[in-house]
Amino acid sequence: MAGLLHELSSAGMSALFQEIKTRQQAFMKSFNAGDPKGAAAVYDPDGYFMPNGRHPVKGRAGIEEYFKEDMADGVQTAQIITEEVNGSGDWAFERGSYHLDGTRGRESGAYLQVWKKVDGEWLIHNDCFNVIKAAEK
Repeated sequence: MAGLLHELSSAGMSALFQEIKTRQQAFMKSFNAGDPKGAAAVYDPDGYFMPNGRHPVKGRAGIEEYFKEDMADGVQTAQIITEEVNGSGDWAFERGSYHLDGTRGRESGAYLQVWKKVDGEWLIHNDCFNVIKAAEK
């Protein structure tokens, strides 16, 4: 019985992992196309974004503006590597690493996100990241 419960739990977590990873792919597609509005659409309208070394940003409009600034500063592509996903009900967390490439080179770091299911769709509710290797200035 315990083995069956573990298998069911693992299958559920695997499905959740794929759902979150698919949402990250939607984010990357928009961001890499230079579409800050599309990238911000993956965030909860009441989301909270905590960029490394900057003041937190609240709300989808503020997050969209942050992405516009990133793109204007030369960031061209984002690669998100989902490493762990877990959760229950309408809440999940994701941990992973990322690379941002652009005119100043590559920035690499780690991130932690809290996802919230809103009207059947997973949206990033809280997002924070840590720069491990900054791009050149």
